[in-house]
Amino acid sequence: MSSSNKSVMAVALIIIIGIAGLGIYIIAFNPFAPPTTTTTTTTTTTTTTTTGNPNPYDVAIVFATGGLGDKSFNDAAYQGALDAEDQLGITFTYVEPASVTEFEGYIRDYALHAGYDDPYDLIICVGFTQADALMTVANETPTQNFAIIDMWIDPVVYPTVTSLLFNENEGAALVGALAGLMTTTNKVAIAAAYQNDMFDRFAGGYVFGANYTNPGIAGDLSHAAPYNCTVAYVGSDWRAFTDIPAATILADALYNAQGNDIVFAATGRAGLGVINTAKVLNETLDHPAWAIGVDSPQMYLGTANPSAPDAPTAVITSMLKRVDVAVFDAIKNATTTGHTPGIWSGTVANGGLDFEINADLRVIPQSILDEVNAFKALIAAGTVVVPFNLYWI
Repeated sequence: MSSSNKSVMAVALIIIIGIAGLGIYIIAFNPFAPPTTTTTTTTTTTTTTTTGNPNPYDVAIVFATGGLGDKSFNDAAYQGALDAEDQLGITFTYVEPASVTEFEGYIRDYALHAGYDDPYDLIICVGFTQADALMTVANETPTQNFAIIDMWIDPVVYPTVTSLLFNENEGAALVGALAGLMTTTNKVAIAAAYQNDMFDRFAGGYVFGANYTNPGIAGDLSHAAPYNCTVAYVGSDWRAFTDIPAATILADALYNAQGNDIVFAATGRAGLGVINTAKVLNETLDHPAWAIGVDSPQMYLGTANPSAPDAPTAVITSMLKRVDVAVFDAIKNATTTGHTPGIWSGTVANGGLDFEINADLRVIPQSILDEVNAFKALIAAGTVVVPFNLYWI
């Protein structure tokens, strides 16, 4: 492989649980855009010394904290780059920051391509937490092309940046619909990383989907809080993405103390804490403890031996957020047809969002799959519009 690793590494009301301290598609109006801010653009002229050393890489990637091996967001992005390497013949390099404080330096290093005569065709920033750092460096290097996953960057102010976005609410609604049909305790939950606009989309969609297929599980959401749909948070900031111990404690409370039998682990690498807890509690509880994965296919993680997965699995499905497709498309545009700044959007309609089915690891009754797929078709057709926030508040 030509890539190289430069790692440094929600009864009566909604229940909000916090445990200490911790990311696509745009319609006629943009509900996902951050509040309008005044941006002062400062152009810094940079000089790159010619060294007679051509850049061996077409693409550079700055991964989210948590790094590779998260079985989720970063791994999906990496797969997209591998697919581009295999199908398009491109080369790429990457770095795995250990903290958000490292983002700006790594992005700048790539943008200045020190030691190489020519720039990267594209620098990909994985995750919304890189937005500020990206905008800073984009101001300094106005000819360098960028892409960022899960954050809207104003294409007028930053004409070299492509925003790779997802309607997470639609994907979450699909797995919520399945949870509403599969629950045995009539109590389901979502363990999100922390509260922000993106995780509000996850939670709003999940609760909506559960109530769509199991009317009343979330109450009359036109005026009341969810009854038996718990919305819980692993932490309060970006550190929640990797806080497996906090996710483990939260999951134990959701399954054991509260009686939820299905928990949607929407929290990146920390979701492993939810999945592992489900596996353990399935041996002791008088009700199932099932998890729902996120971003990538994660049903195999719920088996006794994920290295050689075999039925049964404690993960009944995963919300598939096709970050790999977004990354592949961004690389293809930048290296073959020319970089296209602006918005790339992933929806249920275009296949950017879906849910995992793996009959080898767990057989879901066909009647349930048929109902969820009918719901999916309505979303794709625009007949059902999934809320993109905590709509009961």
